[in-house]
Amino acid sequence: MYSLFQGSEPKNKSSDIQSSGHHLHKLKNMINIKTRREKMNAVFTKHHLKGLPFDAVIHHFSAKDQHEHIHDHPFSFTTHILKGSYVERVYEIHEDGTYHSSVHHRQEGTSHFVAADTVHEIIELPEGECFTLIRPNEKEKEPCFYRFEDGKAFRRQWNRRKFRAVSEG
Repeated sequence: MYSLFQGSEPKNKSSDIQSSGHHLHKLKNMINIKTRREKMNAVFTKHHLKGLPFDAVIHHFSAKDQHEHIHDHPFSFTTHILKGSYVERVYEIHEDGTYHSSVHHRQEGTSHFVAADTVHEIIELPEGECFTLIRPNEKEKEPCFYRFEDGKAFRRQWNRRKFRAVSEG
């Protein structure tokens, strides 16, 4: 049986694995779940789950991404923290391009709604890695990357090169 949660071994490995394997096989025959693995970079992998009554993606962060960009998303979603936790910085950008930020510790067992226009970055993985399950809504917009310089916010769409001041619209 393949486990996404490395290091989470059951106490009675033999019987638990056989029992889990039987139930997974039975469940798989009932709803036919398929997975597609998408390696985003060296420390971030997505596992797309198909065949559920809803779309879902498991995110595995295996270490802090030293090259992560501050970003938003093309869709709103609900995230469920399955294992581990993460600390994120969330930016609120004002119409004049100024901003302020706040830091949030997203802990195992909690769920959070993330609007498509939420600008954020993961700044720490306290346990060293984290697994989340997201349930995305419909696409709302093109995603953007952000930078902050001299007290002002700048953004660019994911498929563009040039950053522009947020106050420019």
